[in-house]
Amino acid sequence: MRLPQGFPRWVAANLKMFYRDRATVFWAILFPIVFMGLLGLGFGRTDPVRFDVGVIDEDGTGWSWTFYQALANESLPFDVTNESSREAALALVKDGTLDVLVVIPRGFEGFMENQTFPTGDRNQTLNLTVYWGVDEVGSGQVALRAVNEVADGFFRAVTQSPPRLVVAPEAVAAQSLDYIDFLAPGILAMAVMQSGVYGLALFIVSSREKRILKRLHATPVGAGYILAGRIVPSLLISFVQTCLVLSIAVVAFGVHIVGNILVLFVAAFFGALVFICFGFFVSSISKSADSAENLTGLITFPMFFLGGVFIPIDRLPEAVQVLAYMMPLTYFSDALREVMIRGAGIAEIAVDLGVLAVFAVVVFALAVKLFRWE
Repeated sequence: MRLPQGFPRWVAANLKMFYRDRATVFWAILFPIVFMGLLGLGFGRTDPVRFDVGVIDEDGTGWSWTFYQALANESLPFDVTNESSREAALALVKDGTLDVLVVIPRGFEGFMENQTFPTGDRNQTLNLTVYWGVDEVGSGQVALRAVNEVADGFFRAVTQSPPRLVVAPEAVAAQSLDYIDFLAPGILAMAVMQSGVYGLALFIVSSREKRILKRLHATPVGAGYILAGRIVPSLLISFVQTCLVLSIAVVAFGVHIVGNILVLFVAAFFGALVFICFGFFVSSISKSADSAENLTGLITFPMFFLGGVFIPIDRLPEAVQVLAYMMPLTYFSDALREVMIRGAGIAEIAVDLGVLAVFAVVVFALAVKLFRWE
């Protein structure tokens, strides 16, 4: 498709206007970098204080449940989950979601009952398979030791004899995950949101107040030409933001991008498009720059805390989760995180991208309907 004559110059003019607005440059480019640096220094690669432990109960008896309860004791640094599929649980160990996976074998009840009777075979042992994640942080190895101590303590308390419940460790190559790994995609999503909403909204409202839009509308180039000339620079700025934030995350804080970088930029493109549409919508219903700033804050501020930037959605109260899943930043940050942390492809993030596309279409349609040139 051939671009209209003079379109590159119009795009370049918009980029120059962006650069001359120092406040916009700060919030769009420098703020997310400084913000990520501070959070990375404060919450980066620190020693873990709690461990994620998965348990597969193959015995399904009262004794195995008692041992499960011993692992889930609130005094222990364990967050214990009951897993049903060994294959699926091992995948969680590999991607760093679980530090260890404990498999309670069949025959656990018979073994424990045999140990509690005086006539039992006190030389009998039972292997308790524990899969532990091998990563650069070492949380899996520490969790393995802790599980071993719990198993020994459990056996001693029940039988009053030396432990014969033997932990059989199985090492699994795992991805190292820390808070900074979770944080980096969220900061990127936040930066793109800020740039898209603030940048476009304030530019259009300011141009309307200065009657620039009115004069441009009187030219024969058309509304699509004028708006596209502003949307393209916004997308380019989002691309620059993505490159800068990712570079700092990788170089300064050792964040590993597991997935395909092209898939990551596709997700970033969808997110940028959504929030550019939100900026267009804000400019359509705002009468002044002050009202645009207030409305932009009203839209973006709740997403900072409920959009999965700092806190995983599944750790929020259920009622709040419902609200979080009504926000586009939730799907954007999830798509980025799935690609960066778990190596997801287009198929795995298709739902997130689809929801973002729906948001973009609906918000853009509302913005066009409500848009005013003066």
